[in-house]
Amino acid sequence: MDLSKQAQSATQLAAHAALPITMLSIVARFIRVSFLTAVWQFAAGQCAIAWNTVLKLTGRRPKPPCAPIPQKPSVPRHILYRPIPGPWRRNEEPELPESAYQIPDDMPYGTICYVTKGRRVGRGATTHVEQLPSGHIVKYPKSNPYHPEEEEGHRRDMRTEVDVYRRIGDCPYVPRLIDWHPESCCLTLEYLENGDLGTFVTKEGGISAHVRQRWTLQAAAALKALHAVNVVHCDVTQRNFMLDGDLNLRIADFAGSSIARSMPTIAAGPRFRPPGWNWQQKAERAHDIFALGSVMYFIMVGVEPLSDLPEYEVERLFKAGRFPAVGHLVCGSVIWDCWDGKLDSAEQVMESLTASYAAA
Repeated sequence: MDLSKQAQSATQLAAHAALPITMLSIVARFIRVSFLTAVWQFAAGQCAIAWNTVLKLTGRRPKPPCAPIPQKPSVPRHILYRPIPGPWRRNEEPELPESAYQIPDDMPYGTICYVTKGRRVGRGATTHVEQLPSGHIVKYPKSNPYHPEEEEGHRRDMRTEVDVYRRIGDCPYVPRLIDWHPESCCLTLEYLENGDLGTFVTKEGGISAHVRQRWTLQAAAALKALHAVNVVHCDVTQRNFMLDGDLNLRIADFAGSSIARSMPTIAAGPRFRPPGWNWQQKAERAHDIFALGSVMYFIMVGVEPLSDLPEYEVERLFKAGRFPAVGHLVCGSVIWDCWDGKLDSAEQVMESLTASYAAA
């Protein structure tokens, strides 16, 4: 073996011999640091105990540790309204136990209990609709303690609705106003026996051509009465026309309407909106007239315009000016002119309908 290889072997042996010494140094340092940390923690703990003892002896209260700031509970994604029978129910079902009339203490988060005023006959987006024992219809706003601003919006809509009824007064084309309570925003209206037009047409068969023609004229007359007092309905659809016992048509549900050019809080679906409509636009009477064309189509045909297509496709076709075929209908030209914008007032619609029916 030459001298260079002997030197290399000696170096390797020295390195292996030094490795245990280095590891021992690291372990010793780690133990020393851990020991110092433990001593520091013990000393700090003793100081804290001594300080709290001093505070107690001097009559002061130790400052509690900082607690996390409670987070404001989020608004539930879904609200469930649970009806609780009101006193009116006792006469109808005297066998109900007293517990049925009590609001439970442990309601799940997102559930809102309310005491009913009558039997439910409808459901609005912002209101409860019930029939009182007297037979009249009562509407009152939905409460929402999770979102007070939203609840106030519901109450505002009810104030808008009663304002419309007061503006229009006694009119054969709207339900009769019976009572109004401003504190609870509770509106009472006359009961119309045959419900809404959409449900009636869907369920009933054999509606005569004469009745259908009368409905189109009454729908146009109802809009004429609204527009005359500077109200744009903004949600002219078959579900918002009601039928009395004699099958006469009346327009209803003005909670989201525009009064004197105010911004509405509701809009009809795409089949009842003119092309290019958006929420930034002011409400126009022409918007109601377009929707009237779609309602008259429903009255005459029994289904909504382009009912077999999804709404996005309806919007696309309406924007391109492509509406359902109406040439076979006795009032088809009037419906088309409502959609095409040639008729811009309810009075013009009435005149055109009268002329079409007279010529048939």
